[in-house]
Amino acid sequence: MKFKRTLTIGMAAALLVGACSSSASPSSAPSTAPATSSASASGASSAPASASPSPLAADPAEAVIKNVEANADITFWTFYLSPTFDGYIKDTIARFQATYPGVTVHWEDHQATFQDDLNNAFAAGNAPDVINLSVAAGWVSDYAGKGLLLPLDDKVPQSVKDIYFPGLWKEQLVDGKNYQFPWYQGISVELLNKALFTKAGVDPASFPKTVQELPALCQTFKDKASTVCDIRLTVDDLLAQMVYEGGVKVISDDGKTLTFNSPDAVSWLQMYVDMVKAGTVDNTVLTQSDDRIGLAFFSAGQAPFYQTGPNLVRDVKSNNATLYGNLGMVQAPLGKSGVAGKGLMSISVKATTKFPNASMALAQFFTNPRSMVQFAQQVAVYPSSSSAYDDPFFSSAPSAIEDSARPIAKGIVSTYQDIVPTVPKKADVNQIVLKAVQDALFNNVPAQQALDDAVTKANALIK
Repeated sequence: MKFKRTLTIGMAAALLVGACSSSASPSSAPSTAPATSSASASGASSAPASASPSPLAADPAEAVIKNVEANADITFWTFYLSPTFDGYIKDTIARFQATYPGVTVHWEDHQATFQDDLNNAFAAGNAPDVINLSVAAGWVSDYAGKGLLLPLDDKVPQSVKDIYFPGLWKEQLVDGKNYQFPWYQGISVELLNKALFTKAGVDPASFPKTVQELPALCQTFKDKASTVCDIRLTVDDLLAQMVYEGGVKVISDDGKTLTFNSPDAVSWLQMYVDMVKAGTVDNTVLTQSDDRIGLAFFSAGQAPFYQTGPNLVRDVKSNNATLYGNLGMVQAPLGKSGVAGKGLMSISVKATTKFPNASMALAQFFTNPRSMVQFAQQVAVYPSSSSAYDDPFFSSAPSAIEDSARPIAKGIVSTYQDIVPTVPKKADVNQIVLKAVQDALFNNVPAQQALDDAVTKANALIK
């Protein structure tokens, strides 16, 4: 139910902090939505990460971008990766420079002031050549829409584009063009309390594949195990949740009229209204903006399942050893769209760089399968390419519940696409939608009326 997959930048930092989409946008948001917002960007630097692995040897096969400029001198900015991942970043840059002799890379990591620093650098004409940007937070489309990023489709060989999952290469298109190499991803999973599944007579292996199957499951848990479901809506981006879960067309093709009061939208909202009326969900968690509230409810052993990031299994482990010993993990259900959410992080190239081929080479190098597997071995992030998951690190049976997401990560990441259309004044519109959803859930306002009223107010707002 939450928009988990869509992790936002806050989640990204938290992900790395925990040695890891709700998002400031989807990723970690609620428990039943496509990953959206969840943690605040506190700083990956404080995270306990595993020791940096031994540097990889240079491999000529990684030189996939041709005609790299001689003696290119480029700058690379990352977001919240230092000092925890200094070894990995520096080793990867050294391997890159050995693979593309003559190119010099200057790396800087920026954290809480990243966007201010970048905006000032663009204004001063000295922005970095290669930039780590958040897809989840919409940074790629923002800067690309201002003409600040290099379009890649006509410059990158098809064989290189094919390395990435198609949905990730094509996410955040601006005027039909791609401006980013997909980098590391976060995922959301369902944590299962197997003791409650046994009590309710439900096989964990039968966990729903679709969101629309959850109401019946929650009714079973209420009837047979006297417990309620722990589901959290993506309160900061309900428009996106409607799209991913309900297949709702939220705005007209010309982008001028909001349409989230359609039959699909009413059906989506009514599903949650009916669950509230049936008493099968915890009402406090349902519209809670803090992911930790729902996680605490689950960790206390009071709920049968909860959607969150796999890295947060550590919280269960530290707070409830008994539950940890009887914990399961499965892929979170998909909505009518068949898409889990959008991606997390990417690497883009400045439009005016003096060294476009060298810059594209560096962006591609950090996002290639070899580099991403090594990164995933240090922190719970997931590659953007199919072949990376052939590595034994992902294909071998996990020895700990914390690692149970590895074998299913490919199936989750392969569904990622950014299918949410651009909505004018989206944050303000989402606040109107949130009020309508709350009225329908808790104030007995019919779903159709609540959404009709919200569409009227929102359309007046964007005119």
